[in-house]
Amino acid sequence: MAESFPDRLDYAEPEVCPANRAFDLVAHKWTVTILHRLRVTGGPVRFRQLQRLIGAITQKELTKRLRELERSGLVSREVFAEVPPRVEYRMTDLGSTLIPALAGLHEWAERHGDLVARNQRRSDEARAEAARVAAG
Repeated sequence: MAESFPDRLDYAEPEVCPANRAFDLVAHKWTVTILHRLRVTGGPVRFRQLQRLIGAITQKELTKRLRELERSGLVSREVFAEVPPRVEYRMTDLGSTLIPALAGLHEWAERHGDLVARNQRRSDEARAEAARVAAG
């Protein structure tokens, strides 16, 4: 796979960096799961159906995440004038363009996640040992 990451990332402000802005879109705990569920369903999904597909997310949190994804243009929301009102969500074309990047992150995490976890454990153990030694 050809690398297209720029050689130079010396942005004065982190929020100016395009990669940081992209990560900000998906950094929330539930965002990737929501986008994945919308992609897998392939069509419009009602709120309760999406909540059931995701599982442990609260109604309040799902509402908040969907509003943010809609605000960013990654998800569309359609309200039908029915009683009771029917609301459907779907991934937009823009949201779909994010899927290959998320798939790449997923593959990286599968490939290197165990090593990262081992490194974190080792570092935590070394810090705990240093704290014990310092405490005397």
